[in-house]
Amino acid sequence: MTPAEKNIIKALVAVAWADGTVSEPEVGMIDSLLWAFEATEEEEAELRQFAQTKRTVKDISNHGLSAEERELIIAHAALLTHADGKQSREEQQLLTSLVQHLGLSIEQSRPIINGARDRAAKLAGKIAKR
Repeated sequence: MTPAEKNIIKALVAVAWADGTVSEPEVGMIDSLLWAFEATEEEEAELRQFAQTKRTVKDISNHGLSAEERELIIAHAALLTHADGKQSREEQQLLTSLVQHLGLSIEQSRPIINGARDRAAKLAGKIAKR
């Protein structure tokens, strides 16, 4: 895994903890990214250990990330806030904090967050039709 991929996972862990619990859909999304990023057994163990403790945006490194990597973290985090079918106030607040922590403006992040919300709604609609 690249350092940016690890930061994506760590950001998702912080978002998953935003409402005080980590739900199964959130775990599933994180597991999917571990697989997609081809995490080694050691990397997977390290990140699962990281996820066992409640995390905040302060636990996410923002050093050396490109603008594209920062936007990718926001996109994945925004999508995760909808993983359980609803975005809590705590998740919204954490997402705003993450945007600020990563040095993005609200204007830069708004289309990313709105796009993730729209994708989540489309997916929920497809699932409901099954």
